[in-house]
Amino acid sequence: MKERVVILNLYAGLTVFALSWALLFLGLPFMKAWFFCLAWWSFILILDSLNFRLRGSSPLFRSPVLFFSRALFSVLVWLLFELINLRMQNWSYHHLPAARAERWIGYFIAFASVIPALEELALLAEPLLANKLRLFRIKVTRFLLRVVAAAGFLSLLLALAWPRIFFPLPWLGFIFLLEPLNYRLRNRSFLAGWEKKEWQRFWSWALAGLAAGFFWEFFNFWAGSRWEYHLPFLNSGRIFEMPVFGYTGFPPFALEIFAFIQLFSWGRQKLAKKSSLVQAAVLVGFGLFCAGAFALIDRFTLTG
Repeated sequence: MKERVVILNLYAGLTVFALSWALLFLGLPFMKAWFFCLAWWSFILILDSLNFRLRGSSPLFRSPVLFFSRALFSVLVWLLFELINLRMQNWSYHHLPAARAERWIGYFIAFASVIPALEELALLAEPLLANKLRLFRIKVTRFLLRVVAAAGFLSLLLALAWPRIFFPLPWLGFIFLLEPLNYRLRNRSFLAGWEKKEWQRFWSWALAGLAAGFFWEFFNFWAGSRWEYHLPFLNSGRIFEMPVFGYTGFPPFALEIFAFIQLFSWGRQKLAKKSSLVQAAVLVGFGLFCAGAFALIDRFTLTG
């Protein structure tokens, strides 16, 4: 039964995707506000069904609970970048719904799509890159882990201290910061793969980031509710709403997302062993954090 549902998701996704475009071009006000969310989530359904057809499995098929829990975690992860953007001021939101409740629901649904979209695209890319582009083997030492972690910490510190000069660094800092942590925790990591001269996962996630970046910007370009970029020095030569230079940030961002996912998997296992009271407290904390971050976005990133 579950296999049938996942296969049918292709047709459901294609239907919603096509309707979203049709209603957008007909000028339906609701669709102008919600086009990005509907287009992305229907696209994710399409990707998941394609992955199931090609691989015999997919994130949604393997575990719907894990799929949607990662979507929740996606909101948390993206809000970290939104908080950094309060200092960086590299993007702003425009023409979002006037009602706060509708606007916050839109934030939540849009931000929840980040991890599922990248994971589906990375899985789709993996077979294309099997045993290809294997570069070199590295030896991971304690000194290397400390240097990489220090580089991550320094990257984020410099970006927050001098955002106009070091604005690209948040798209690198978290990968440097989290990779050593994941390696020490024995989570999956690129460092562990490179010890075995395995580069497939690295390239598939980098390619997923570039593909996701294209579609993010493509959907955003046509949407009524949208974001715009304001990059220092390199704000010209745009493809859709993104300056050409900005596309170089999508591959490392995808690598950061992979590192966050591994940390999430480790944390989820730890949390599952805790009492229901602790788990409830974590959910309440998550909700309060989201509400606070959404309020800050409304105050400093939403411009009309």
